[in-house]
Amino acid sequence: MKRILVASAVALALSAASPAFAQNKADAGAAIGGATGGVAGATAGFFIGGPVGAIIGGFTGSLIGSEAGVSASTVDYVSLHPVEPVYLDGPLDVGTSLNADVNIYPVDGDHDHGYIYANGRAYIVDMKDRRVVLSPGYAVPQRSVDYVTKNKSAPIELKGDIGPGYKLSADAHLGAIPDDKAYSSVYINGRPALVDNRTHVIVWIGK
Repeated sequence: MKRILVASAVALALSAASPAFAQNKADAGAAIGGATGGVAGATAGFFIGGPVGAIIGGFTGSLIGSEAGVSASTVDYVSLHPVEPVYLDGPLDVGTSLNADVNIYPVDGDHDHGYIYANGRAYIVDMKDRRVVLSPGYAVPQRSVDYVTKNKSAPIELKGDIGPGYKLSADAHLGAIPDDKAYSSVYINGRPALVDNRTHVIVWIGK
């Protein structure tokens, strides 16, 4: 019997990232197990950072879409086979229907589902109606990690255990990353970090 991914199963942890989700949990405003019914179209030719295949192992951040009937083997496949990332306009949640201009990639061994990498996350899609059914988490590109590690910018000091999932204030000063619209850079207590531009949630933090 296939293992079914449920809300309590957090997808693979990022290497070199703290798994702490102690404060200001990730993905504020995201629909957990909801169905927005929106429509998302691609912004052609825009990459969210890094060459295809160059992501830090696995996913980080909260899972979006509980009890979606997606097997763990499908999630593993999506993690191990990164594809060309795109940036989609508008909200992208469970129930969002992808326009015909969005290329959905097949999953070997699972004809019911496909997937995309968009807006800094991986999304699994029902092939019958092109609707998003699950997002295992953020997919962090190696190129962006390399950039923030080598280019110290936007230093801030915070108290407490700061890790992936911590949400920065809306007025926090962030540094831009070339060719990456999904993430910004920041140095927190001397540690390089990547921040999701839409939510100000930390998705990766170094040592």
